[in-house]
Amino acid sequence: KQKTAYDVGTGDWSSDVCSSDLITGLNTLKKKGKKMQFKTLLVLTGISLTGIVQAQYNSENHVVTLSKYHLKPLSEVEGGSAEERKEVLEENAKKMNALKTKLVSSTVLGHFWTGKTGEVLVVNEWASLDDADATILSNSDLRDKAWRKEEDRKKHVEKFGKYWVGKHTDVGIYELDMKKLKRPSRQYKDDTFVSMTKYYLAPLSNVEEGSAEERKEILQTWFDNVIKKNEKVLSHMELGHYWSGSAGGPDGWPVIMVNEYATMEDALDEDVSDLVETAWPNEEERKAFRKKFRAYWSNGKHEDLGLHNNWVDLRKN
Repeated sequence: KQKTAYDVGTGDWSSDVCSSDLITGLNTLKKKGKKMQFKTLLVLTGISLTGIVQAQYNSENHVVTLSKYHLKPLSEVEGGSAEERKEVLEENAKKMNALKTKLVSSTVLGHFWTGKTGEVLVVNEWASLDDADATILSNSDLRDKAWRKEEDRKKHVEKFGKYWVGKHTDVGIYELDMKKLKRPSRQYKDDTFVSMTKYYLAPLSNVEEGSAEERKEILQTWFDNVIKKNEKVLSHMELGHYWSGSAGGPDGWPVIMVNEYATMEDALDEDVSDLVETAWPNEEERKAFRKKFRAYWSNGKHEDLGLHNNWVDLRKN
């Protein structure tokens, strides 16, 4: 039987529970303005010590923030229950997401085969970091609008907050490639599954007769013909390095693939041979394309970051 969202719990990622920490974190980023300007200068002038030029920030792309929160076990919540938690978390998501006009999308991922039982990973999409900052700083005002009566607001915050451990982890800030983005076609009734895998783009110097132009064309062609047309992949994100982790050097440039599936069987089924043969009916051309494609992706080197339950009732599309 498939787990429901509330068999393992779910949560809010923007409430008073952690809002002060989030504001502090973003203000810290603001203080790095000069460093960011310098980074932008390096990027725009094309400076690269590793032969990788994939990294430049494209203003047409969006920004994704990943944050990890922690639910308390129900046994430690005084007067708590799965039913109440489901009710209060859905209420919070429904009211707050509707008011967060600058939040483009939000996906809430719970424990399945990854991490600890109470961990909740939130994937938020923004047009810019400024939009993320402005939204977080306005959370208190938005909550006042969502619960106009002070008594109702206080009651909600108290009920909501008791289910959470008062800490969070800023996992990362990433660049979302908008040209290789597949959004869900509809709102799903049942929870789905999301896999997160980190791949590495090889330094161009390691790809025989490789070029940035060819790489861009090949990766886009694969997305258009395989990922986009794969009905088992309900949604797809490609997250590139922005302000998180390391990039470059012999390991190459990291890209996190976030794929959503309706069932575990679909998530485990990696056979795309029919789509590949349809896109490249000529066997020699097909083999040549896949060889070049794998070369740009460091011949399949990757890290499996996690497999999660996607709690669709808390989602914003």
